[in-house]
Amino acid sequence: MPVVSLVGYTNVGKSSLMNALCGPSVAEADMLFATLDPTSRKLVLPSGMAVLLVDTVGFVSRLPHNLVEAFKSTLEEAAWSDVIVRVADAGDEQREEQLAVTDEVLDGLDCTDIPRLTVYNKCDKPNTLSFDPDILLTSAKTGYGLDKLLQKLDEVLSDRVHTIRVLLPYDKLGLAAPMRERGSVQVEEYREDGLYLEGIVKTEDLHCFEGYLV
Repeated sequence: MPVVSLVGYTNVGKSSLMNALCGPSVAEADMLFATLDPTSRKLVLPSGMAVLLVDTVGFVSRLPHNLVEAFKSTLEEAAWSDVIVRVADAGDEQREEQLAVTDEVLDGLDCTDIPRLTVYNKCDKPNTLSFDPDILLTSAKTGYGLDKLLQKLDEVLSDRVHTIRVLLPYDKLGLAAPMRERGSVQVEEYREDGLYLEGIVKTEDLHCFEGYLV
């Protein structure tokens, strides 16, 4: 299924945001490196599309050189994302600098072609409003702005994934692999004339189903 990664500086509320969107499960703490391993959860968007939401390890600027490569390896999941959500603490005066660090790390992971959204989280704090229309304001604590974030994810993903219906002959069942492995199967029926599938596929996999769309 499509992958959405939460990426940003440590302690900006990525785990809290995931729990607010998906339901509590990920440990939260007001401390550096509260999340030490990437965590993924299923999230259903308003359109009904299911995505995999990944909470990546928070990172810090000015890492010692000998730790940079090891640290980047914890963010490799971002390179497989369909959308990257850059999360910053709305009340942190260094948020723009931290987002710049985020972009620098992502660019080093060959993520330049992946759409990025910017979220200022923790908007339950005073003096945290932004007037930039391209920045989404959220509060994992109160739920503020989460509906707009979900709608924006739907909008961005609509250009990268497609819902299709196909009927595959039984000697062509291998063609279902892109939907199973990189998309998601929503309906699966074995019929007399073949395997009927409804599901989501990525734009680059659409050509695999030419001639079998129904």
